[in-house]
Amino acid sequence: MRVAYLLLHFPFLTETFVAEEIKAVRDLGVDVQIVSLLEADPRPAQQLSRALLPYCWYAPGLASSQLWWAQFYFLLTRGGAYLALLWRLLRCPYPTKPLSLFAKRLVIFLKAVAVAHHLRHYNVDLFHSHFAWLSGAAAWVCARLLKTPFTVTTHAYDLFAKDDLLALVAGEASQVVTISEFNRQYIAQRGVRAPDGISVIRCGVDLEQIAGVNGDHAPVNAGPVRILSVGSLVPKKGHRDLVEACRILKERSIPFRCTIIGGGGDESGLRSLIAQFDLTSEVSLRGALPNHEIIQAYREHDIFALASVVAPNGDRDGIPVVMMEAGALGLPLVSTHVSGIPELVQHGRTGLLAPAGDAAALADALATLAGDPALRQRLGQAANALVSAEYGITLNAQRLVALFRQVK
Repeated sequence: MRVAYLLLHFPFLTETFVAEEIKAVRDLGVDVQIVSLLEADPRPAQQLSRALLPYCWYAPGLASSQLWWAQFYFLLTRGGAYLALLWRLLRCPYPTKPLSLFAKRLVIFLKAVAVAHHLRHYNVDLFHSHFAWLSGAAAWVCARLLKTPFTVTTHAYDLFAKDDLLALVAGEASQVVTISEFNRQYIAQRGVRAPDGISVIRCGVDLEQIAGVNGDHAPVNAGPVRILSVGSLVPKKGHRDLVEACRILKERSIPFRCTIIGGGGDESGLRSLIAQFDLTSEVSLRGALPNHEIIQAYREHDIFALASVVAPNGDRDGIPVVMMEAGALGLPLVSTHVSGIPELVQHGRTGLLAPAGDAAALADALATLAGDPALRQRLGQAANALVSAEYGITLNAQRLVALFRQVK
């Protein structure tokens, strides 16, 4: 079976879950062609993503004669379909910045046509995309021009922040995949797709690659409790609430150390907040790190916390992969009631939940775990069991390939 994965960028530092999925799908015998519609993320790629680069093809740019020849080819051979697809794409809603959205859609359409031209003799059985936004629209264009089915995996960004193409992409796909039951219900409630046309398949983690996944939990620490958070320094990750919770822990004289791994635009603001609260000895920002160093950080901490919130633009987390990794290593999880997170962080079973944006409640949860090593161990063991049972990359890749074959 031949599947073309259409992605906006490949590699992309914060989307290593896509690379993990592609490797697992390939390991199951599927011939995968990766297509990156735009240039690669300039940040250093993870090792696995670099290993997949030989299977990646980059769509030509606007200055390329290859791109414009593709337009001419399909205008001659499938002119009616070409113009109808372009018209439908450009007529989708424009909730904000219409000129910018119009330009992005037009560019992606032209690139998608070039991709279809490039793959027209590749005998693709199925197009698949992550995110029902621009990359999903490109998969739709390619699929229609080549009379091939396409599927899409929805996450959170494409449902809550950039949802202007959701109805088109999810409505036209042969099958919609999403990463949580929360998302499945949300899409159905939007009237975009009937529930039986939406499959929940988790973004899995490679359990075999995460050392210690089979019972080697974080050690009980006699000193200050060690709290770890991993996530881009952007509003939806709620790092400011975590720093505020750390201030409350310090006021209560609870000994702790908190490490935040990730890069992003809010770094200077977080550093200022840490200094303002006199937390420079307790809270450290380590920047973006490669995956093997993040795995090591899980081993060196006692609690994993991610204070996810709904950002002002509506963006929010789905079920962050870092929480799956931390759970696989036996860390108890602390997070918030945002989208699908409670499906992994089951309150009182695999971790503790606080209302989003409530730093005091978050501090209470951290304080509870800080003072009860036995509870930390019990929750961490349950998190390990849940991740092992439901969030392994091999199991979920098998489910995805079965869906691909059903659609084909």
